[in-house]
Amino acid sequence: MNLLQDYQYKRPKTLFGQQNAKTIKGEELGFKTYIIYMSPEKQNVKGKNLCPNASKGCAAACLNTAGRGAFSNVQKARLNKTEYFLNEKEEFKQQMFKELTKAYKKYGSTLAVRLNGTTDIPYENIKIMDDKNIMELFPNVQFYDYTKSFKRILSYSKGEMPANYHLTYSVDERAVTKINAMTALSLGVNVAMVFGVKDETELPDTYMGYKVINGDIHDLTWLHGEGVIVGLKAKGKGKKDETGFVIYDF
Repeated sequence: MNLLQDYQYKRPKTLFGQQNAKTIKGEELGFKTYIIYMSPEKQNVKGKNLCPNASKGCAAACLNTAGRGAFSNVQKARLNKTEYFLNEKEEFKQQMFKELTKAYKKYGSTLAVRLNGTTDIPYENIKIMDDKNIMELFPNVQFYDYTKSFKRILSYSKGEMPANYHLTYSVDERAVTKINAMTALSLGVNVAMVFGVKDETELPDTYMGYKVINGDIHDLTWLHGEGVIVGLKAKGKGKKDETGFVIYDF
C-alpha cells in the first residue's frame, strides 16, 4: 500500500504517544514518557528528509517497522503527524506545547519526553515562543533523543544543548560512525549499537573497549550512565539486516 499516493492528511488529535514496551518499563522507575512517532527519512509527500544522517542500513532497519509500527493504521497516523509538521509547523508547535503543558500539570518532573521516536529533527533549533525551544519552556522536564548527527553530539558534549536534553549517538554500518562513536565515548557521551542477539542477556559485556549496558531494559537514556555503549537487540525489519547495521562480530 502506497500511503503517499494522492495523500490528504488530517490534523492529528494528539502528537504524543504514551505506550510502548520500553516506556512502560520506565514507569516502574517512576517516569511517564511521552514520545512523538512520525514517518522517518523521506516518507512524506514533500520528500523532506527528517532523518538527514540515516544510512541505508538504518533506513532498512528503522524502528518504524517494529511492533505496532507494522500496522497500516499506525503508519497512517505517523504520516498525518509528519504532514502536519511539514505543512503547518506553527500549529504543530503550539499543539506540542499545549499537550506538554497538560502533561506537566499531571506528572510534573516525573514527565520524560522523547521528541524523535522515529525521526532526527533538531528541536533545539526550533523556537516555540519567547525565542525559546520546547526544552527551554519546560526546564523541569527531562527530554531525550537518539541521533545520528555527529554535529549535534559534539554540540551536546560541549554543553551547548539545553541542560535537560540528553542525547545518545546512534551507530550504523558506516565505518565513519564507529570512528565517531569512539570520539563520543571518549567525551563521555553514550553510544547506541544494535547487536545481533535474540535475547538481551546475550549482549556482550564490552565492545571496542567500552562497557555495554542493556538499552532495552528501559528507554530512560539519561539513567544509563556516561560514556557507555547502549546495547540494543535488532527489532522489526532489522532482524533481517544484511548491511552491517546490526553487529554480529563481538
